[in-house]
Amino acid sequence: MQVVRLRLRHPCPFAEPVARAEHVRVTHLCHRGKEAILEVHAAAVDVLDGIVDGYRGSGAEVLYEDRERTAALVRFPSCACCRSGQVIPTIEDQGYLYLPPSGYSADGETYQFLAEEERLDPHLTERLPSTVEILSTGVQPLTSLGFEGGFLVPVGVLLRGLTERQRQAIVTAILRGYYRIPRVVRTEELARALEISRPAFEALLRKAENKVVAALFPYLTIPGTAAPSAGRKVRPTAGPGDASKRREPDRASPPK
Repeated sequence: MQVVRLRLRHPCPFAEPVARAEHVRVTHLCHRGKEAILEVHAAAVDVLDGIVDGYRGSGAEVLYEDRERTAALVRFPSCACCRSGQVIPTIEDQGYLYLPPSGYSADGETYQFLAEEERLDPHLTERLPSTVEILSTGVQPLTSLGFEGGFLVPVGVLLRGLTERQRQAIVTAILRGYYRIPRVVRTEELARALEISRPAFEALLRKAENKVVAALFPYLTIPGTAAPSAGRKVRPTAGPGDASKRREPDRASPPK
């Protein structure tokens, strides 16, 4: 089994308003020929307003806008892609299973499909209409099953507590190999990359780790979200935030 990823552009009322907008992301949840839900994220209020107004003019209903007015949820009465049959139905007609959601941005549209073939059919993209421009294709072997017990968790729920500096600290640590086994970088080097002291960087990283783990904790306790283990069960004795309370105080004031 393979996961096929396509990045493309084609005439689509959901994707076209985003194609010319920088720093806008749209996630498309399709109800297979029925209604379509779009989650829109933009870096600025006026940009979001322009995208949402365009969708509203095409028949969408605004279901929700966040307090910062940089994200919105809109609903269309039917799915334009399923109705036109340009991408999802065409690929599924070749025996591929669509894996939602789709994503739209200035870089193009992204789709995922599950395939039984060991290799991507070289003629697959040729069967798409001429109005579809393929930007890139990718195939990744399905090495594990994660569908059972799976469900969608909005990224914003997991990351909303992070400050921008905390996000930068943990992303820098991941990209530079801090969490590899064995580690390939020290916190002194990571601190220099962000132009702050080592204690300040470590404080940022600990706060970021604690917030992410605390946000994940409710989902980690749900049965079926991890691989079965033959070992005995461990009864939790503390919440996710208690570990940080046992640590020694930082030598530097925690950055905001």
